[in-house]
Amino acid sequence: MPPTALLAAVLGTLGAGMGLSLGLVFNVRLARHARYPVLASLVNFLVAFVVTSLLALAGLLGSSRFPAHAPLWVFGGGLVGVVYVTLTLFTARALGVAASTAGVTLGQILGARLIDAFGLLGQQPRSVSGPDILGVLLLFLAVALLARERSGATS
Repeated sequence: MPPTALLAAVLGTLGAGMGLSLGLVFNVRLARHARYPVLASLVNFLVAFVVTSLLALAGLLGSSRFPAHAPLWVFGGGLVGVVYVTLTLFTARALGVAASTAGVTLGQILGARLIDAFGLLGQQPRSVSGPDILGVLLLFLAVALLARERSGATS
């Protein structure tokens, strides 16, 4: 991969991660107004449905068609999205946005490594490496430090 493409990919993932943190703040504020995190999650997905529907109607999806012949399990991403948004609404109130986001990132890395290590869901198996373990440990430490800071404890 050319260095510029690699840089663009890294910046894109950083932007996506920052977007998740920003979205979490929006959703936490929405949950305060809605009084119930699950209702805020529903509103979140209604807005997403309307926006993606408008994009589809505007023809911005290209010549795509609904994947009617795809196996049912591939539609699980929507369920995962609902669980993610709803759980983060509960955890962000207790942990704060930084610790909650770091915890989500740790969960993503752990899940990705399990999927890769065992070749789950059709992924090519990839063994766990030393840097993988070190990265998980460092991120776990970050989650612990951020959560401890939120609880008011000092070192």
